[in-house]
Amino acid sequence: MNEMHLQLDQARNGPLNWRDDVAVSAADLGTEGPLVLGCVDCKGSLTFVGPDFLLEARLRYRQRLYCGRCLTAYDEEVELPLAFVVTCRAEESFPAEDGAGAHELEPEDLSTLVAAEGEIDLAVLVREQVELNVPMKPICDPGCRGLCPQCGVNRQQQACTCGSEQFDPRWSGLEAIRERLGGDLNQDNQPRTTRQPT
Repeated sequence: MNEMHLQLDQARNGPLNWRDDVAVSAADLGTEGPLVLGCVDCKGSLTFVGPDFLLEARLRYRQRLYCGRCLTAYDEEVELPLAFVVTCRAEESFPAEDGAGAHELEPEDLSTLVAAEGEIDLAVLVREQVELNVPMKPICDPGCRGLCPQCGVNRQQQACTCGSEQFDPRWSGLEAIRERLGGDLNQDNQPRTTRQPT
């Protein structure tokens, strides 16, 4: 192992165990990524299973996200297990389609790393996995009530003074028809419908 690079040859005669800290900055993850607080603690092993290698690792780190409901920043501890098959085959050795050097990914390809140069850039791998592990819509708490759609107050921090019954302006046209025809809407301000048998 040299400067965050795992040399595959070092694992041919026995498992190569390793542990290191990887710094991950906001610039590494882009503007939509989390803020990693401190370094990512990486621990793992590389084992030769012929003709390929098995890479197993566990990442531990603390990240700061913004709740998709109340927009409040919150921190969480992350423990992320990883497992990859590492191959020395060059990318060109995969079956190509349409003569363009592309191929359809098989399920097993999704957990395969290609190390054509005989080494793994551990820092790049860790940063990619941290970014991939970010939830699509972070939630600070499963019971988060979010922001009030009427006044915008954070209902996790203070009570909302808006009434629970709010008239939906989208039903205003139907309300006018109801008044003219003497019909009625149900208690939920939803139009009543009757399904006719076919």
